[in-house]
This record gives sequence, C-alpha cells and structure tokens, in this order.
Amino acid sequence: MRRLLFCAAVAFVAAVMPMTPASARSMDSADARIAQNATPAVVSISLWKVRDATTPGGTPRRVKVYGSGFIIDPSGIVVTNKHVIDGAISAQVVLSDGTPYTAKVLGVAAMVDIAVLKIDASHPLPILKWGNSDALKVGDAVLTMGNGLAIGLSVSAGIVSALNRDLQDSPFDSYIQTDAAINHGNSGGPLIDADGDVIGIDTALYNPDQNGGFIGIGFAIPSSTAKFVVDHLLDPHHSKPGWLGFALQDMTPELAQALGVQRRGGSIISVINAGGPASKAGLRTGDVLEAINEDHPADARAFMRAIVVLPIDSQAKLTIWRDGKDQTITATIAEWPNLMPQGGMMTGKMAAMMVQKAPDPGVKLALITDAARKQYGLDPKLNGVLISSVEAGTEASDLGIVPGDVITSIQGTPVTTPDEVKHAVMAAHEQHRPYLAVLIKSKDVARWVSISIGPATS
Repeated sequence: MRRLLFCAAVAFVAAVMPMTPASARSMDSADARIAQNATPAVVSISLWKVRDATTPGGTPRRVKVYGSGFIIDPSGIVVTNKHVIDGAISAQVVLSDGTPYTAKVLGVAAMVDIAVLKIDASHPLPILKWGNSDALKVGDAVLTMGNGLAIGLSVSAGIVSALNRDLQDSPFDSYIQTDAAINHGNSGGPLIDADGDVIGIDTALYNPDQNGGFIGIGFAIPSSTAKFVVDHLLDPHHSKPGWLGFALQDMTPELAQALGVQRRGGSIISVINAGGPASKAGLRTGDVLEAINEDHPADARAFMRAIVVLPIDSQAKLTIWRDGKDQTITATIAEWPNLMPQGGMMTGKMAAMMVQKAPDPGVKLALITDAARKQYGLDPKLNGVLISSVEAGTEASDLGIVPGDVITSIQGTPVTTPDEVKHAVMAAHEQHRPYLAVLIKSKDVARWVSISIGPATS
C-alpha cells in the first residue's frame, strides 16, 4: 500500500498529470463563507530543490517545487508538511493576495510530517485557529484548501470518510481520510471543519496509478497531533514528547488465543530498546499492554500517542498480561531521543553550489536546419534558436515549452545560435538578475516567458 500513497507536494511535471475524476459533496453557502474567511490565512509555498542528475556524469539541477500551508500566528508563523521543505535550498511563501515573502525554517518534526516556517511582514497577518480533531465523526463536512497542482489557491468540499488510518509513517499514525480533493500541491494545506477551524493538515493521496491524481481518497494529519508537535517546535520549554523505549503491534484474535489473553484488544511488545525506560522497568517482548494509567487505548498507535503526551519523569502505570495473568508495572517516562528541532532545508556545499551555478532550465538547443523546419512546420523566414528537447520535471516543461519551439530574442536582443543563448543566460546570472525575459515562437504563437536566473534565494 505504501507505494501507492503519494505525498501531495508538486514539482513542475505534476501540473500536467492526468486526473481521474472523483466525486465529493457539492459546496453550499456555509462552505462559501468558511472558505472566504479562511482564504487570507492560507498560503502557497514555492521552493527551489536539487534534483539528482538524470544521466551518468551529469550535474544536479535546481527544480521548482510547490506546496501549501496556513498561518497560525499574526507574526507570520506558517505550518506545512515536512516533506514540502525537505532538501530545499530556499522557500518562498505567497499570500492569497499574491504578496511573496522569503521564509525561514523554525522547526521540523523528525517522525511526524510537520514543519514550521516564519515570514516577516510589516503588519499582523490573518490566522486560522486549531480545531478539535478528537471530536470528528465519520460523515462530518470538511473543506480542503491549498495550491493544488500549483495553479493557485483552490477550495474543495467533502466529508470525513474514515478516522484513525494507519499509513505506516510513524508509530503514532491516526490520519483522517477524506474525499475532499487533495491533489499534488495541497501538501501542508488545512483541512477545515464546519466552524472554520483547522482539524487536519492535508498530507497524502492514494491512487493505484503511479501517474494518477486524486480519486477520492486523501489523508490529513489530525490537529490534535499537529498542535502538540507545533507547540513543541515553537517553544523550547514546551514539554518534550514522552518515550518508554519499545515498539508495539496490535493484538490479533489469533495472537490473543495463542497467548491465552482473556481481554480483547491491547498491544503486544515486539521490541525493547536496551537501556530504555521499559527495559529498566522490567518489561519484556511478548508482554501484552492492556492499559496505561487506567486508560485502555484502542490499538498500538493509540497507546504510543498516550505515552508521547505524558510529562517527562512522570510515572506511567502499565497494566500488562504476562504468564496467564494481569500484572502492573510502573515505568518512568523519558524524553524521546533523536529529536530534530530544526532541519529540512539544504545547507553546506551542495546548497552553495546550486546557488552559484547558472541554472539549466532543462532544454537542449540547436541551430534551425531545413530538416527541423520541415519536422516542426516552421516558417521558412523564422530566425532564432531551436529547442530540440525538453526534460520532464524542469522549469521549461512547467512553462509549457516543447520541442520545436524557437527562441527568437532574449531581453529584447535577437539570438540565432545556441552559444548566444548560453552567453545571455550566463551574463544575467553573473549580474544576479532573478529572471530573464525570453521570446519564444511556436507554429502560430509568440509569447514571452521568464526563466529563473539569479541565486535560488531570489
């Protein structure tokens, strides 16, 4: 199942992926009011990332990737998915009115797919409030909002299709499933309830077709999990996630019968971390956890969520089944190891190289020959430089450039050879220009496009 789940961030190529129709409920007047109120706090995120070379001996290439997010504090605190910013050289947050801001990363959760960004505006920004995902019921009305397919902010209506879905991303998975559209580019956007509050972070979609889009099955991180993680990332004094040092799996009826467990449910310990709190407390693999502090979590992931929110150094009273009887063991909650308060953005030599390197928009250039004129139906009088191929997933493909297009001028200066194009690109890069204006002629249409030139932070 994992290979059929796709994170909902989007690179250039995703914007032209074929879509499979998916039906959801239609929007009503209440939805419209909620969407209008929420829109100012929903943002688009564009990032420069590095894509590995596609050919032996090739060089890495900068590509533009898109995602979504939402503002939770007037000072400019933005929440999104961790996978949106992973490996990024730089990030830009664009408000619904089109205002762009350079974003910096405040924190990234190591296991839960959440990141927190900061933008600096000269005025307080509109926000969205956290809702209570624990109160959700299957069938509740919801909205998704975000930069789906990188075509701009959009809204979709749907319902909660299921709760507590396990995508095997973390020991705590409790995803909300919805039929409100979550397409590539919606990653990090809000899932909003009937009160206009955020009850989830749109994160993934399901499609058995590797090249497919949304088919009515999307997933969001519940706000109960997201708020806990975000509060921790923003406040160094906030309670750290609790840890006991074991791995759990759900008890099945067959395992219960084999072990003689009389009570239904529970979780069985499959791994004990050496030297961890569970090991020190005398817990063993094969112990069946039935309750923690008199609470009976429904499954292994719920058990882990119950542990992670307990205060560090507090005592957890665990009811276990061992040797045919119930027993009680007390373990001391420790801080979750290997936390990652900051990260995600690329740093070091690779980032510096990609900032300094003149970007390759992903095209091959050639002289216009009689054979090319015949192949692409070019006007015999047309002069310029032929684009002979366009690499998928690059800036050029995102701009709609295709083989057979002809570059006729750059910054208003006519060009006739590939070397003239390359010289113009390099000169603009050395002058730290953010973009280069390129006039492209196809069979019937001439149009200007802007190619990214300057440092990735521009």
